[in-house]
Amino acid sequence: MNAVLPIDTALTAPASDPVGTARTLVPLLARLAETAERERRASAEAIQALRDAGLTKMMFARRAGGPGHKLITHVETVAALARGCPGTAWAFGLLSGVTGSASAMPPVIRDRVLRTGNELVVSVAAQIGTARPVDGGFVVDGSWGYASGCLHADWALNGVRILDGDGQPVDAGFAFLPLAGPDVSIHDTWFTAGLCASGSNTVVARNAFVPTPLVLRFSALRGSRPQADMEPRDRWPVEPLFPLGVLSPMLGAAEAMLEIVGTHLPQRPTIGWKYTNQADSQTFVGQFGEAALEIDSAWLHVRRAVGMIDETAQTRLLSGHEKARIQADCGYAMRQLRRAGERLMEIAGPGAFASSSPLQRLWRDLSVGSRHTALNTMLSSELYGRALLGQPSNLALLPDIRAAA
Repeated sequence: MNAVLPIDTALTAPASDPVGTARTLVPLLARLAETAERERRASAEAIQALRDAGLTKMMFARRAGGPGHKLITHVETVAALARGCPGTAWAFGLLSGVTGSASAMPPVIRDRVLRTGNELVVSVAAQIGTARPVDGGFVVDGSWGYASGCLHADWALNGVRILDGDGQPVDAGFAFLPLAGPDVSIHDTWFTAGLCASGSNTVVARNAFVPTPLVLRFSALRGSRPQADMEPRDRWPVEPLFPLGVLSPMLGAAEAMLEIVGTHLPQRPTIGWKYTNQADSQTFVGQFGEAALEIDSAWLHVRRAVGMIDETAQTRLLSGHEKARIQADCGYAMRQLRRAGERLMEIAGPGAFASSSPLQRLWRDLSVGSRHTALNTMLSSELYGRALLGQPSNLALLPDIRAAA
């Protein structure tokens, strides 16, 4: 029962064209979106469809039998899925991204976590748990909120403070927690106005034993050397990955809103105004164009940010200044998407807020997701301003924002 099984890539092999595959699944996700919102989790049918299509393995490392896709492919795939259901896409984006990271880890870790290759890993990075050393490993305790997709995951890779024998913190890192384990549970805490389908509940560990190889210490990670089989994803800087991950579904949500409003403009009457339909009003037409430009602007900033990771980081290390600009690009893109969403709802009018309208769900998902603290526009802009002025960083994850010498 405890034998380690080799990863079987024949089981739901990774999709060769993830973006195209995702587009074919949009109608299914849209059909299931209302149920997913009501049940506050991505539907089992949707997750199974993503698995059957090979999308859950799309970010697997080449050394684990994966395709080694670029980061932009993941961003575009998640954005495409979000056209059907942003909450499901949010959960999928984090699950596939974190599971892909697990596949890239050394065999001593990968073979324990991905026994069949079809497991999924969720993560909450904040070091709000503790890992206390015992014989053969650590005892982990903690409560981690906002674990998007945890109801469909097999493991949680959560942040911990590593203690010494006296209970004093000596390091920090991550611990792999088996979600089916007796000392790990999921608490139903996800009650929000938007992104309900992400199922971002709370993972709780109480005296959970974790063997030594499954606790990753920051001190060891910083001192590690590149592997002989290093591939492009190994050169991705860690700091910008999460902001880009949660930004991706918001791109698709805004695009879906634009498509719906654009389809209805020539048909929707303007009650009380002297226009045959909304498309006859140059005010509505101009506002629609403005919303489209805001979404285009968001994509331009995202592509610049991702290009630094997919292209520049493959030739040299990115400076703290460049990482600060990536963070600012993400924050600015999110504000553009939120503005576009508000503008589109003004065009659509009060009917768009009916519970039967998919627009109101997309708008709420965009409104909630675009306020994630990792994408705070004002703080991200301040970070970039500090980098430009040579001031200290305001971002804990990125203490050095100086330009390269």
